[in-house]
Amino acid sequence: MKVFDLFLNKYPPGNDLRKPTAEKLAQFQGKLPEELLAFWKKYGFGNYGGGLLKIIDPTDYVDTLTLWLGQQEDCFPILMTGFGTLFIYRKLSETADDICLLDIHYRRSGSFSTGFSDFFEHILPAEPFAEQFLPVDLFQQASVKHGSLAENEIFFFAPALAFGGAESIQYIKKGNAVVHQHLLFEMGTDNSDNTESNDMWSQAYEANPNVFELENGGLMVSFTFSETVDTILPVAPETLYEMEGETVSLWALTFFSLTQEENLGFLEYHKALQRLQPYILETRGDYLLIRGLSLAEMQCVLSKE
Repeated sequence: MKVFDLFLNKYPPGNDLRKPTAEKLAQFQGKLPEELLAFWKKYGFGNYGGGLLKIIDPTDYVDTLTLWLGQQEDCFPILMTGFGTLFIYRKLSETADDICLLDIHYRRSGSFSTGFSDFFEHILPAEPFAEQFLPVDLFQQASVKHGSLAENEIFFFAPALAFGGAESIQYIKKGNAVVHQHLLFEMGTDNSDNTESNDMWSQAYEANPNVFELENGGLMVSFTFSETVDTILPVAPETLYEMEGETVSLWALTFFSLTQEENLGFLEYHKALQRLQPYILETRGDYLLIRGLSLAEMQCVLSKE
C-alpha cells in the first residue's frame, strides 16, 4: 500500500466507508491497477479527509463521464473532490496509464501527464494540488454551515459559477453529486450559443496571487505556474490587485514542477512573461492564456539569460 501512504496521511479515511463486493472487484480486474483494487478491499468507497476527497465506485459516475466527454474506452472515474470534480484513470496500453481531470464547475478537462502511481504518491498529497483543486477553507465553512457530506453528496454553487455564482459560502449548497453533475452539463448545453466549443480558456487554470513577507519587511506577491498546466495569468497584476495600506516590493511568477513536487524558482513577473512569449496561446483583455510547459521547458525559461 506504499503508493497510498502519503494520501492516507494527508486525507485519512472516514468511519463510514463502503467495502466493495467480490463481484465489484472482479468487474474491474485487469481494468484498474491491482493496487487500487487492494485499496478498495482494505478501506472502501467514501469520504477521505473529511470529504475533501472521495474514493468512488466508477460505475456510479460512468454516466457522468460519458455525458461530459462522450464514450470513453478504458477510462474510469476513481476519485472525486467534495465539490464534484472527477479524476479519471485512463489505461493507455498494457504498460502505460495516466490520470485525467474533469472539472464540472469551470468546464475543463485534461491530463496530468503522469501515471497512476506517481499521481497518488507525488501529486495528490502535495500542497500545490490542494491549492489548485481543493478549496479547503471554503469546504470547511460549508461543512460547518451544511453539515458533513454523505458518500454520494457534494457541495456546489447556486447559482452556478457560469450564471453569477461565486466561490463564497453564501452561494454554497449541498446535494447529490450525480444529479448536479448532470444538471451543470445541461445548463452549459442550453447556453451553448454563448460559449465557444472546446474553449481552451474554460479548461485552463486561473492563477491567483499569493502574498509573502520578505526579510526586509516588504511584500512579494507571486502567482504559480505549474508544469503541464495551461494557465491564465494577468498581463499587469499590479493594476488589478490592491494591497490596502501595503507596498508590494516584488511581483513574481513561481514555477512549480508537479513531477518533482518542488518549486523550481521564480522570476520577476514581467521578466517571466517576456520569456513566456513563445508559449502564449491567446490574449483576452487583461489576461493571457499560456500553455502548460514541460519540466525541461520550465527549466529553460528559468535559466535563460
